[in-house]
Amino acid sequence: MAMFQMEVEDTFFFKDGTTVFAGPIVFNGPEKLIRECDCEIVQNNKVKASLRIEGEMQPKRRPGVISSARALSTRESVDLAALGLGRGGFLLRSKN
Repeated sequence: MAMFQMEVEDTFFFKDGTTVFAGPIVFNGPEKLIRECDCEIVQNNKVKASLRIEGEMQPKRRPGVISSARALSTRESVDLAALGLGRGGFLLRSKN
């Protein structure tokens, strides 16, 4: 399993219940592809919630476009406002 931490810059909510987190990812090991795994939403070193993310999809970028942003999704219910969070400014990290 890839051990990682994402600095969530933005979150998108879709009508089908899917939530997508977007931002740069830092890996803590050699594996660089994220598969389905359990994660934590963290702010100020406090775990706010746990959820299961789906495997990462590799986007097709336009030629010449370079971006460090990646996207991870979940079908679990995520209420950021109830957690005292906005759409960004927190971490999503894999559980050890």
